[in-house]
Amino acid sequence: MSLNFQYRVAEYPRDDVESTSWQRTRAMTITVSSGVTSSGLIISSGDGGLVVLSGGTVEDITVENAGQEILSGGMGIGDTIEHLGDQYIYAGGVATGARVNGHQGIVAGGVASATTLLSGGLEDANAGAVAIGTIASSGSEVLAGGGLTTGATVLQGAGEVISGGGVASRTIVSSGGFEYVSSGGTADGSTISRGALAYVFFDGATSGATVSSGGKQLVRSGGVASATAVLSGGTEDVSSGGTLTRTIVGVGGQENVSAGAMASGDTIESGGLLAVFGGSIADEAVLSGGVVMLAAGGDGSATTLSGGKQDVNNDGFASGTIVSSGGVDYISANGVASAAAVSNGGQQIVRASGIASGTTVVSGGVAYVSAYGFASATEVLSGGADAVLSSGRALGTLVSAGGREVIELGGVASGTTVLSGGTEYVLSSGTASGTVLDGGGVAYVSSGGVAVAATVSSGGKAVVSSGGVATGLTVLSGGQLTDNGALTVSGAGSLDGILLGSGTITEAGGGDLLLSGDGLKFAGTAVISGGTIELGAAGALGSGGVTFVEPATGSAVLQIDASDAPAAGGTFTNVISNFSGAHEDIDLRSIAYVAGASATVVGSTLVLTDGGKTYTFDIAGSTAGAYPVLSDGDGGTLIDPIGAAPKAIDPKVLAFAHAAAAFVPSDAADLALVSSPSPTGQTPFLHATASATVP
Repeated sequence: MSLNFQYRVAEYPRDDVESTSWQRTRAMTITVSSGVTSSGLIISSGDGGLVVLSGGTVEDITVENAGQEILSGGMGIGDTIEHLGDQYIYAGGVATGARVNGHQGIVAGGVASATTLLSGGLEDANAGAVAIGTIASSGSEVLAGGGLTTGATVLQGAGEVISGGGVASRTIVSSGGFEYVSSGGTADGSTISRGALAYVFFDGATSGATVSSGGKQLVRSGGVASATAVLSGGTEDVSSGGTLTRTIVGVGGQENVSAGAMASGDTIESGGLLAVFGGSIADEAVLSGGVVMLAAGGDGSATTLSGGKQDVNNDGFASGTIVSSGGVDYISANGVASAAAVSNGGQQIVRASGIASGTTVVSGGVAYVSAYGFASATEVLSGGADAVLSSGRALGTLVSAGGREVIELGGVASGTTVLSGGTEYVLSSGTASGTVLDGGGVAYVSSGGVAVAATVSSGGKAVVSSGGVATGLTVLSGGQLTDNGALTVSGAGSLDGILLGSGTITEAGGGDLLLSGDGLKFAGTAVISGGTIELGAAGALGSGGVTFVEPATGSAVLQIDASDAPAAGGTFTNVISNFSGAHEDIDLRSIAYVAGASATVVGSTLVLTDGGKTYTFDIAGSTAGAYPVLSDGDGGTLIDPIGAAPKAIDPKVLAFAHAAAAFVPSDAADLALVSSPSPTGQTPFLHATASATVP
């Protein structure tokens, strides 16, 4: 049976239209029961309302001006709920296709389907209620206060509010619409685009949202967003108290993590950006073309970069970053990175006041330190490389087997330890200070490179090429130095290991360079232009020679200890060249000085006669006018030239020099008769006397 009404009930309260299928009470309440469809009915103020019971159906009902429609087990189809009108859907009730300018309330067990919310319209799904496919626009709101809304579309000026245990599933928010998730509410699979906003806060949670094309999701104050996909033009912002997990940031998408917020497990794909401004991130995966930026106190932990880029600057901090194939980790402008791992094809670049600490570089990885960047405690493993470039500084690097450290272009590495199989390269304008080559480690000092205070331990090797400079070099027993270029030592040093090559070893400072190892395979030249070269072992220079260069200040001394000194009646192994300057000396520590000792040039030899014994030295180049023999102040014998040889030696001057030498007491070195730049502990008597009288 179907009864269709086209008139207002309030205007036609006639008893003769009553039937058993619907009833009107004295309070003007209309009840529709089983099998009845009422079409075109208008429910207004004072009507008492319309109640549709189980099995009853109404269609195209208009509820206006404080009127009420109650679906209590019944169904309403295509009803219009005007301003100030109410539609209530109770357990078993179903409303489909309603147009709501007023209020639609859904309680436990009620269902609303395909509702359209117009300006001022409100849909309220309470606990246990379900709203399906709602469309909201222009000032309307969808409320999931414990209920479930699914497939809603929220447009310009409209909003969806999920709270109190409510759940919104697959909501589409676009064109300036908004979604609020708070107080235990949950949104699942929302789509936020075209200028729309999604707010997640106060214990609200979202999962699987898609944010794109000008859409933005804001997570804060206890809100949690998981598995969000931030695509082209989309933005996800998490601020104080908010948490993000497993976000995927695609090309053109951006995730911002502010102070007090946390993001973890995210994936930053090619063209995506993760910007951390004071917040914290952990376990992030940055793929090829993706970018992570840490600044303003941002803290990154255990980020994985595979072809992506991490930029740590402006007081940002990254910890435990894993940089793999194609990945780049930039630390600059007061950024700090700790315990990074750089692997195959990955790069770490530290520059512009950036600091990296505890980086581990493995096979195929490269760590660059440049432009006033600073790296400490880097560990370079097999196949890894540490490059210290323009004004960069590295401290305490450990280079293991198969690893490399490269220092050049103004870079400085201090305290590097190179283990067996590891290599350090000091190239043009690079400086390595305090390097230790331990048990098989190798260092190459190329032209323009500088090695300061390096130590070559047993099994270690140092190779100095032409133009390379070593200062304070120490080669311990079992270590090896290959010099095929020009090794310059400015100051003290020790070569106690194996000496190879055919280059030059120049002592240019004021210290003592001790050669006390195996030099049998060395065929180069020891050059003394200041300070002392001390030969402390037999064959310390191999077949090489010694060349003097007159220093402008100080003295140049060749000290020959007992193990390398010529035997009485024998000849010193190495040729001595240009032994002619007034501030040049040969100190024979093991040959006791005897008053009246003399040294004369005989052809191409210098013959020392001391206590009735003779010792011969092969000489070349320029010679002196005379070679007085003095005590070295330590019981040994000192040969001290007097200027360059004149065309004819004045016999009076020569006689004076020899006579003066005969009267020098054994402790002459302590008398300080003249001011002299001779070696410490020596004051050769003639440095300031006879040489001045030679024509």
